[in-house]
Amino acid sequence: MPKPKSNNNKSKGPTAQTTSATPPATTPSWPPFKPPLPVTHLTPELHPSTPRIALLPHFFPRSLCRDYVAFLRTLSMQTTPSRPKRGEAVRVNDRFQVEDALFARRLWEQTGLKEALLEDNEHLRDLWGGEPIGLNPNIRVYRYSKGQYFDCHCQRTTLLTCGTRPDDDSNFLTLPSEPPIPVRTTWTLLLYLTSAAEGCVGGETVFYPHDRKSAAEEIAVPLQTGMLLLHKHGDDCLLHEGREVHEGEKWVLRTDLCVRK
Repeated sequence: MPKPKSNNNKSKGPTAQTTSATPPATTPSWPPFKPPLPVTHLTPELHPSTPRIALLPHFFPRSLCRDYVAFLRTLSMQTTPSRPKRGEAVRVNDRFQVEDALFARRLWEQTGLKEALLEDNEHLRDLWGGEPIGLNPNIRVYRYSKGQYFDCHCQRTTLLTCGTRPDDDSNFLTLPSEPPIPVRTTWTLLLYLTSAAEGCVGGETVFYPHDRKSAAEEIAVPLQTGMLLLHKHGDDCLLHEGREVHEGEKWVLRTDLCVRK
C-alpha cells in the first residue's frame, strides 16, 4: 500500500495519537502465565550501540506467545487512521487499549521483571531514571498486518499517580503503601509476540541516535518471539519507527516502566 508523506521530525508518539473508540468497560480475561515465569534468568542486555535500549530475550516462552496471540485475536481491535493530525506520526495498525492495573501488576510481579530491573548491578542501578515500582496500567495491544507500519516518532514521559487515574480521583490500583505513590514513566516496554518464526516478515523497530532518519546511523532491532524491548522515552527518547510488515502479522504488547516521582 502507498505510504502517506513521511515526517522525519520528532512526532508525537502513541500517547498523543487519538482514536474515536472509548476504552472497554471491562478488562480482558488474560491467559495465565503457563509455564510459570520466568523460564530463564532475566538480565537486561544493553544494546551495544546505545544504553537507551535494553533487551530481555525469552521474557515469554514461544508457547505462551502463541496462547496470547490466539487470545488477542478475540479482542475488538480498532484500525488507526492513516492520515494523522498535524504533528503526529503516521501510524497504520490495529490496536486495543485498556486500563488494567491488575494485569500490569501481574506483568511486574509474576514474570521476573521486577527482580530483573531491581537487580543490584552497577551497570543497571542508575539506568531507569529512578526507583522502579511497577508498570503503567494503560495496556496497549498492537497488530501490524501486511502493509502496516509506524513512522518515525518520539514518545513523551507520562506523569500519573499509581492508585488514581490521570484524569480523575478514582482508585484503580492498590499498592502496599498509602497514600498512592506519584510516579512517572521513563521507559517504553514492547513485548514481541511474533517474529519471522511465525511468518512475520519486516516490522523491525529501528532507532536513529542523532534525531534524523539516516540509513548509515540506524539501529535496527529485529523481531524475536517472546523478547521484551525497553527503550528510554521522554527527553532521552531516540527517534524511532516500526518498519512496514511485508508478510504475516506483528503482534506487540506495550506498557511503560513507572518510577517513583
